[in-house]
Amino acid sequence: MFQTYDSAKLPFFWKEEGESIWSYAELLVNTVWFYVDCRLTDGVDTVISTYLLSKSSQIIELSNKPELSINSVYLVSPPYLNKTSSWQMNTLAKISIGKIKHDEYESDIELYELKNGEKLYSCSDINSGELIENFKIIYS
Repeated sequence: MFQTYDSAKLPFFWKEEGESIWSYAELLVNTVWFYVDCRLTDGVDTVISTYLLSKSSQIIELSNKPELSINSVYLVSPPYLNKTSSWQMNTLAKISIGKIKHDEYESDIELYELKNGEKLYSCSDINSGELIENFKIIYS
């Protein structure tokens, strides 16, 4: 989802083995992504770190790391999803996943509940949760 280029790679010497530092990345897909503000501690030092994630499941992975605590999660949504003329970044209160039936098949859909009370769905055709079944909270 995020693409990087060798020309954007920065020559930092204090990075860990297998890590790279980039001055920018390109968003390849016009879809939601998550900005996650975290605190990392090794028992001695604490640092603030930010993760840019392309899937909600990655938030769960971060929350399972004992050395990391999540301060806040933001949903970055494109205009077609937030029903405005521009991208928006909003604080998330909760993410749920459910099932929606389309004729003879069903698919997963995510519900993003923002801190301001607004609800957005991962499918722009959905305006209400009435057709969604089996909601399961994956982040709160």
